[in-house]
Amino acid sequence: MDRKRIAAILVGLALAAAVGLAILSFTTRVPDADSLPDEAAAGLELLKTVQGRLQLGKDDQTVEYELWVQRPRHLRAEAELEGLDRKAVYIMTFNEEEAWTYDPVLNLATVTDRSEGAPAAGSRFGTSLLETMPDDVLAALRAGALQIVGEEAVAGRNALRVQVLLPPGQSPLEEAGEQLTVWLDRSTYYPLAIEGDTGFHMRFEFIKFDEKIDPRTFVFFPPPGATVRRIGE
Repeated sequence: MDRKRIAAILVGLALAAAVGLAILSFTTRVPDADSLPDEAAAGLELLKTVQGRLQLGKDDQTVEYELWVQRPRHLRAEAELEGLDRKAVYIMTFNEEEAWTYDPVLNLATVTDRSEGAPAAGSRFGTSLLETMPDDVLAALRAGALQIVGEEAVAGRNALRVQVLLPPGQSPLEEAGEQLTVWLDRSTYYPLAIEGDTGFHMRFEFIKFDEKIDPRTFVFFPPPGATVRRIGE
């Protein structure tokens, strides 16, 4: 092999390496505070499904949920209630038509119509923070003053840690308050953890994205003997 051919190969390899490094740098770079809301919106727009296990609560009160989400309007969340003499699982199941909530202590299933859209913000029925959380966090990113602290691991994934200071009385996450710290998944920008100045906290222990979920997950059948209450009837 002559020297010119060797030199050409080396130049080609160098160019390929440079392109690869440029792509890697673009996909792993930390966004600045100004561009973060738009990048987060773009990432969430591409997200299809979420499955995971998380801790959600306030101060020292915490509930563990198993979560299945198919964006934008399908959700199932289950929490096993503690301190009872039997297994009791609290269930929320939302789809485009209905939202079911099942209280095993009362053996009561509550159903709300969603065929004309999600219930209004602040409604006690037919909606949940677990459903609105990504969009609430995105709204907070757009409304607040942001400080990007750095990157940390949450639930085995790389996350961007962001501090958010919101104007008084204008927090999209009322439960969390006006001073938030959020950990956003670096690939999808889905919130992996949230801490607020009210004592609110949410953190995933395990999470996976964009894996197929059985459609039957989002259909609820009341247990035999359960009382069914339809909101609005």
